[in-house]
Amino acid sequence: MLKKTIVAALVMLFGINAMAQTVQEATVQVGTLTVPAYTLSVEKDVKLVQNALNQRFKDAKLKTKSSEGYQAVIDQLVPEISTVPVNLYTKVEEQGKKKNRVTVVTMCAITTDLTIDQNTLRANVRSYLEGFTSYLARYEANQNMQAEQKNLRQAEKAAAAAADAVSDLEKDIASDHKKIADKQNEIKKLQEKIKDLEKDIADLEKRIEKNSGKKVDAERKVEEAKEGVSAKQGEVERYRQMAE
Repeated sequence: MLKKTIVAALVMLFGINAMAQTVQEATVQVGTLTVPAYTLSVEKDVKLVQNALNQRFKDAKLKTKSSEGYQAVIDQLVPEISTVPVNLYTKVEEQGKKKNRVTVVTMCAITTDLTIDQNTLRANVRSYLEGFTSYLARYEANQNMQAEQKNLRQAEKAAAAAADAVSDLEKDIASDHKKIADKQNEIKKLQEKIKDLEKDIADLEKRIEKNSGKKVDAERKVEEAKEGVSAKQGEVERYRQMAE
């Protein structure tokens, strides 16, 4: 609904700007003929105007070709202009200096059918060219809408990609949280193991201390035994000498 409202507003805006332009009488040379024509000046890009005119011909199933320096619809029925086939000549070109450049559409119709009133034919050409202003406004609005739709699709695609990236990051974060929890559990188990090992170390240290005391006593007894042995050896030596 919002898009339709925007498009409607654009059509109205462009339509007002386009209708502000007036159709002017002119005379053009088509081959060897000097023909009454009409021109329409619009402050639009020349490519946009040319494409809009091409689309209007396409909508009406009119075939065009280059002829006498014009884009021409040769010997075809254009209902808005005549009830019999005509040759419709158009030209879209830029005129003026760079800052004041405008796009000028020139249009004329030629028929050899004497049953056609030439004044009516010219009036219909003028009406057709005047009607082109509103068609141009709709065409430009449609082109802008399509461009915005393309931008919208690209934005939606980018948003979807960003959402996927967020989803992937959330999965990575959740995975990392689990890894942290697992590591914390490992730390807890290791801390409990360290306590057990520290208790074993404390028990071993007590045992070493106890055995160290026993060792001192054992070493003292060894020294006493050595002294006893030395005394006995002296007694043995003394008795040996007496025995000699």
